[in-house]
Amino acid sequence: MTNVRPIVVPLDGSKIAESALPIAARMAKLYSAPLSFVHVIESDQVPNPGDLDRAREVFVSYVDDLVKSEGLGDTQKSTTVVEGSPARAVLDIAGSARLIVLASHGRSGFQATLLGSVADKIVRGATVPVLVVPMGGPATLDKAPILVALDGSTAAEAGLEAAREIAASTGSPVALVRSYSIPPPAGIEFVAYPVDLSTTLQEGAEEYLAQTAREGERSFCVFSSPVDAIDQVAMQLEAGLVVMTSHGKGFAHRVALGSATDRALHSLKRPLLIIPSIAAKADA
Repeated sequence: MTNVRPIVVPLDGSKIAESALPIAARMAKLYSAPLSFVHVIESDQVPNPGDLDRAREVFVSYVDDLVKSEGLGDTQKSTTVVEGSPARAVLDIAGSARLIVLASHGRSGFQATLLGSVADKIVRGATVPVLVVPMGGPATLDKAPILVALDGSTAAEAGLEAAREIAASTGSPVALVRSYSIPPPAGIEFVAYPVDLSTTLQEGAEEYLAQTAREGERSFCVFSSPVDAIDQVAMQLEAGLVVMTSHGKGFAHRVALGSATDRALHSLKRPLLIIPSIAAKADA
C-alpha cells in the first residue's frame, strides 16, 4: 500500500469542510487508497516557534476523533500540518495524489481558510482530479446517477472513463449530456445561417452520443449552453455527481478553467468531479 496514491482531504476545523469526508471515504474505498488529511496554517498565525508543533498535536487528535465519529476506524490515514499559503500548500502536498476532495467553502476552528477563493485556486492549479463537495450537497454517491458532460473531445472523454470506474463501485447509473447551440456571428452585423443549421448540429450531437454511450447508459442532447444543459439534466436525474474535464496547466501558469467548467464550479449544487486534461494521461 505504500505506493498507493492517497486521497487528499484539506480540513480547516469547520463542519462545512468536514462535509467532504463521507464522499472522500467512499473514494478511498473505491481506489483502495489511504486518506491524507491536510491542515494549512498561514504564516501570521504562527508567531512562536512551538506553535506549529502544538498545532500538529491538536490536528492529529481532531482527525482521530473525526474518523472515529464517521465510523472510519479501519481506513488508512495520515495527517499533515504545514505553514504557508493554503492553496499552494495543498497543491504541493497533492502533487502525486489520486484525488483531492474538498468542501467548496468554510471557515472556523483552525482558521485555515477553505473559502471559495482558496477552493478556486486549488481547482485551477490542480494537476490531479478534484472532487468539490458543495455545502448542502448529497453526502453519498451510492446508486445516485453520475452525469458526465461531453463536448465531443477526447479530453472530455477522460471524465467518462472516471465516471464509469466510480459507477462500477457505487452501483450508480451513468448518463451523458452534450449541449449544442447556434454560435453567434463574430464581427459580422448580419449573417445568414442555413435554415437547417440547428437540425444539423442536433443530429451531430446525437450521433456522437449514440456512438459514445454504452448499453444501459442514458444520453441527453440539449439545445442550451453547456452549464444550463448540465444543470437541467442533473436536476432531472437527481444526479449524485457531475463529472467534467478542465484544461488547467498547473498553479504556476495561472491558467483559467474552461468557461463551462468554471461556471459549473460556482453554480451546481451537487458534487462536481473536475478532471484536468493534464491528468488524463496519468491514469486519472
